[in-house]
Amino acid sequence: MTPLTVFLGAFLGLGAWLITLSGVSFIRRTKSPAIDTDVPANQRKRPRLFGLTALLAEAGLDAVDPRVVLSGGLVAGAVMGVLVVAFIPIPALGVISAVATPVVGGAYLSRLKNQRASRLRKSWPGVIDHLRAGVRSGHDVTGALLALPKTLPRDIVDPLEELDLDLARGLATDDVLERLGRRLADPVGDRIVEVLRMAHEVGGMNLPSVLLDLQKSVRADIAVREDAHAQQSWIRSASVLAVCAPWVVLLLIGTREATLSAYQSPEGAGILVLGAVASMVAFGMMKKIGSLPIQRRWLG
Repeated sequence: MTPLTVFLGAFLGLGAWLITLSGVSFIRRTKSPAIDTDVPANQRKRPRLFGLTALLAEAGLDAVDPRVVLSGGLVAGAVMGVLVVAFIPIPALGVISAVATPVVGGAYLSRLKNQRASRLRKSWPGVIDHLRAGVRSGHDVTGALLALPKTLPRDIVDPLEELDLDLARGLATDDVLERLGRRLADPVGDRIVEVLRMAHEVGGMNLPSVLLDLQKSVRADIAVREDAHAQQSWIRSASVLAVCAPWVVLLLIGTREATLSAYQSPEGAGILVLGAVASMVAFGMMKKIGSLPIQRRWLG
């Protein structure tokens, strides 16, 4: 039994166990009584796996069980490792492919998160403007939220529809706003929700002026981030090209007899592993250099 067989078998076994665990959890939820809607959202027990729960929420996939995503990534990694070894019989390359596949999946989720954050970032100034108009016309906090136009992105409209359902269930306004913030899963959304919660608790006489100051701050932040994102885009493109190019070349020449004999040896396997580690470290450094400071979330 080769080390590659043991590694891929462990990957498949762990993935199958996580899929089974997710299925059992789903069956228990469907057979259990309805969840008490009076329990605050922050007291609900949710699985947290390596920050995957927060990543899915910020990517707009909060309804997806993180255990299913994790198990799917592990199974996909094992399958990819087997396919690579089937076409290019280099065990070390199969192991690297098995490990890299879940990482690529995580990068895709991060991309979805960034795309969603960009959509929300462009919408928040208009949302704040509508909230100011609603408050000045006599609406309370929840009324101003429900009066927001349905033409906003679904990332905002869907949580607002859930807010309407929470109000219909008779939940307290503070709990409703907290749940809204968790569903929006965005730093600016957290700031807006906290301002509205404070206005609900202590009175909203100064709420229009506070929202105006918040709108100015959000617009300034958007301008700075969009400019920096455009200027640093070449760093991200260069990092992806620098990491992918050597491995593409290796795949192209991997079927040659000389290449196979070289990388099937322990020395060749060590070179591949060191190259993979160096690629990951270099890509992480370039990504860190080309990234902007992460906005801290207040809720979630």
